[in-house]
This record gives sequence, structure tokens and C-alpha cells, in this order.
Amino acid sequence: MTIRALVVDDEPLSRRAMRQLLAAHPDVEVIAECGDAVEARAWMATDAPDVVFLDIRMPGMSGLELAAGREAGRPLVVFVTAYEAFALPAYDAEPVDYITKPVVQDRLDRAVARVRERLGAEATRPGRHLVARVRDRDVIVRLDEVDYIEADDVYAAVHAGGRKLLVRRALEALERELDARFVRVHRGYIVRLDRVMAVRVRPGGKRELQLAGGAAIPVSRRRWDDVDAALRARAIG
Repeated sequence: MTIRALVVDDEPLSRRAMRQLLAAHPDVEVIAECGDAVEARAWMATDAPDVVFLDIRMPGMSGLELAAGREAGRPLVVFVTAYEAFALPAYDAEPVDYITKPVVQDRLDRAVARVRERLGAEATRPGRHLVARVRDRDVIVRLDEVDYIEADDVYAAVHAGGRKLLVRRALEALERELDARFVRVHRGYIVRLDRVMAVRVRPGGKRELQLAGGAAIPVSRRRWDDVDAALRARAIG
């Protein structure tokens, strides 16, 4: 499995050093370097890195703020900073590791091993993830990241944390395999129940689900009773 890594640091020399150290790991691909957290956030939203090697103290948005804004703890984060004082607040973001500069090869190797172990555990855990295609790479998408899934021709598009990722499975096959957190609401949509914020009734009696994040998903008339029952069961539970 290739580990897609993003290196984020406002110091070009630090980014170059990190890239050189990561080159010792053939299974790690540095997909980009970013000089600030705003640029990194854009990469995270569109290119689905597996892990971010993230400086903390940067102009504008800090690494701590960037990490805190992730959806469902993805991508994984390894903090890389010159300041030990950030260690305690950093762990609120549940990083895989926290490395202080200057970074040496042995210390980075241990961090990469932890990333590899975490990703491997997620990949082998049954019923906890989907495998999506991003460009020419397979990307693991955890079910607790998913907002909803829609039909996309013969395949399905997974919407997770602002990303849209193609899964080479039909919606019908996914419906049979997903757990009780998900419900089929329309011939073209499956929704994760705990992402539903409200039910709206449109003119003519048509219903739609308002999801966290802003998406509005139509509910077919013939599926409404099942959807309503699932929502009520979740509220009681």
C-alpha cells in the first residue's frame, strides 16, 4: 500500500529536509509540499492524503487549527515542530506522533512505522471502510467519514468531509453491505443517519434530508416509511 503524504511547513528548508528523510521509505509518496495551513487545507479537501507531516507554528492558521478542523480524524497527522510546549494541546487533535525539530532519520522512521500500522489496521478491519479511487491510487475511506453515497452511472460516489470519491461498486451492493448507520433514501442515494440534521417537506409533499455540511438529499415517497422509522430508532437509541 502506498502512503500518500503531505508536508506542511512555512520553512522551505524544513520541507526539503522532511522530503529527503521520507525518501528512505519507498512506500511513502509525498504528493505535495505546502507553505501554510490554508494551502494544505485545500490539498486535504481534494487530493485525499493519508497523512500530513504538519508544522504547528505558522503564519495565519496554525497547524493545531488545521488538525482540529479535520473530518473524523482524517488524514492522519504527525506534528513536526521546534516547540515542545505545544505537545499537550497538540494531543487534543489525536496525532499519530509528535516529533521535535531537528528531525533525525531514526525518529522519523518510528513515526512512519506508526502511520503504517494505523493505516494497516484500518484497512484490515472488516466493515469499517470503503476503497475509493483517486487518480491512479486506491484510498481508504472510513465509514465514520462518510456523509452520503450517490449513484454515479454503474458505480457510486462517496461524499466524505467535503470530498467526492469514486467507489467501483454499485449502490445496490453497498446497501447490502453497509451497517445500520446507513439507510437507502432514494434509488440514487444512501445516507448516514447521524449526519441528518433536519427533514424538510417541499411543495407537493416531497421530502428531503438536510445533512450536516449543507447537502440536501431527496427522499422517495416509497422509501419514506423506512427512512422515518430509521430516524426515529436512532433518536430513541
